[in-house]
Amino acid sequence: MKKALIIIAIVLVLVLSVQALLKTPAVQDAALTSLSAMVAAQNAKPFPASESLKVFVCGSASPLGMGQAQACIGIITPEHFYLIDSGAGSTANINRLRLPTERLQGLLITHFHSDHIAEIYEVNLGSWIAGRPTPLTLFGPSGINEITDAVNAGYRLDRQYRTAHHGAELLPPALGVLQHKTITPGVIIEDGALTITAYVAEHPPIEPAVGYRFDYRGRSVVVSGDSNINGDTLDIVNGADLLLHDALSLPTVSILSDAMGNAGQARQSKIVADVIDYHASTDSIIELGKQSNVNMVAFYHLVPVPLNSALDAVFERGMPDNFLLAKDLMWFELPVGSDEIAVNHP
Repeated sequence: MKKALIIIAIVLVLVLSVQALLKTPAVQDAALTSLSAMVAAQNAKPFPASESLKVFVCGSASPLGMGQAQACIGIITPEHFYLIDSGAGSTANINRLRLPTERLQGLLITHFHSDHIAEIYEVNLGSWIAGRPTPLTLFGPSGINEITDAVNAGYRLDRQYRTAHHGAELLPPALGVLQHKTITPGVIIEDGALTITAYVAEHPPIEPAVGYRFDYRGRSVVVSGDSNINGDTLDIVNGADLLLHDALSLPTVSILSDAMGNAGQARQSKIVADVIDYHASTDSIIELGKQSNVNMVAFYHLVPVPLNSALDAVFERGMPDNFLLAKDLMWFELPVGSDEIAVNHP
């Protein structure tokens, strides 16, 4: 017993000694120097290059829920980098994924709900600071000019402050000003081996809304944005390797809305119930998978965001083996010359 007490006392003395040392400036500076060197070395590493089409989930959530960033998908090849949407919290995930923002060529917007455009300026700012060599272009349906003008006007002073502080050589003012391009359904970008096609999404009363298909050297990915399943969805998805589709758990949303109504929250109950008619249910996406020959389907923009494995299981009811739930920081790799899809979890 005495021996055990002596050991405990020694451990306590050591712990207290370490705590005391950590409060001294010299030890703190040494620790900070070591940690900073590690972080700087990690950040200096080039983004891993491979002959593949890579898809990064920088935001998997809808506004109904918490704990995950809102809609954002990154598409990267050895020669290209595009983002689809930039919801709240997505730029932090872009940084966590260490995506090469200095290479960012465009931000493709599916529609103008706030959970898809909340961090447009943060994406612009981060890639400008990283050294993006040309102005960032927003691609989107009719109305993208208004979004672009509003963001540019709203952050005009911020851009001026940053250039004044860091210098025009480091942050050229022209590169901080967003550009825009209004798109219509069809091929919108042909850039070497990459073709990007926009298609009509069904998200009433939001019109127009679009989704995007990316084709690169025999591999293909479709990102739906917010949409019910329609004829355009079936056409664009057919033959794709990977589909990331907006997904609503009808049992969860219905029960949640009823519970709110029973608790006297009529306003909240109606708002929750209203989302049912303009998001694709999991059952409708599963049926789409049966009708098309898409290789893999990932539910994203989850309505509502499942907070635990039990709610995950509700989303997964009837889910085929080639379906999964997208989570923040998950990424997919589609090697060129192969049918393989590697799923990488955080």
